[in-house]
Amino acid sequence: MSVLQISQVAKTFHSQGGATQALLATDLDVAENDFVTILGPSGCGKSTLLRMVAGLDTPSAGQIRLDGQIVTQPGADRGMVFQSYTLFPWLNVLQNVCFGLREKGMPVAQQQEKAWHFLNKVGLQDFAAHYPKQLSGGMQQRTALARALANDPRILLMDEPFGALDHQTRELMQELLQDIWQSERKTVLFVTHDIDEAIFMGNRVVVMSARPGRIKCDWSVDLPYPRHYSVKTTQAFSELKARLTEEIRIEVRRASGLTD
Repeated sequence: MSVLQISQVAKTFHSQGGATQALLATDLDVAENDFVTILGPSGCGKSTLLRMVAGLDTPSAGQIRLDGQIVTQPGADRGMVFQSYTLFPWLNVLQNVCFGLREKGMPVAQQQEKAWHFLNKVGLQDFAAHYPKQLSGGMQQRTALARALANDPRILLMDEPFGALDHQTRELMQELLQDIWQSERKTVLFVTHDIDEAIFMGNRVVVMSARPGRIKCDWSVDLPYPRHYSVKTTQAFSELKARLTEEIRIEVRRASGLTD
């Protein structure tokens, strides 16, 4: 059964310079415990689609439903993790993770119990009293992930969350998120520019066309979980990467005004 239903959703931005169609009418169903990664060239509407699911932007047409309810605004049933670091600098790690729980009115003892659970999950139990400026980029993103998970969202929305990290830290974060996804049984919608990351993380990879964006293809990733990093050297991984690379190459050239 679908947790998330995106039905004929389109988006046009209006400004003094005129109208820009960012997203053509788009349909996408996301099932319980799906990990759907979204690939596409810059400006194709990937992040716009994710922001509309989050309730941060409004569709120009169509509907987005989460568990059958139309999405009209942000809500605690959606956890969002951005590429940029979004922690509150005046709060320490534990306080950042507790923030959403405090806003819900949860008792302090219960807040801290949940926060400590997820700090242990992301390996930051020894940094609970540190402030964001004292953390590396990877540690800040682990804190942001713990904060999102502590709120127990129905779906986790991730907009290139590891894009600013170095290669080694990025791979560690991929493995960490994959482990958490399996243990917590979350549903994830994950935007990325990285084809390897899209295949390694997702059980489905959605490719979007050049702007105005639309879903061009939706590939199943038939690689068993849990996935060790060595899966990237297998023939099955390489064959899917070759197909996706060609699909993306076509769209990047279209976006650049180039033709073969």
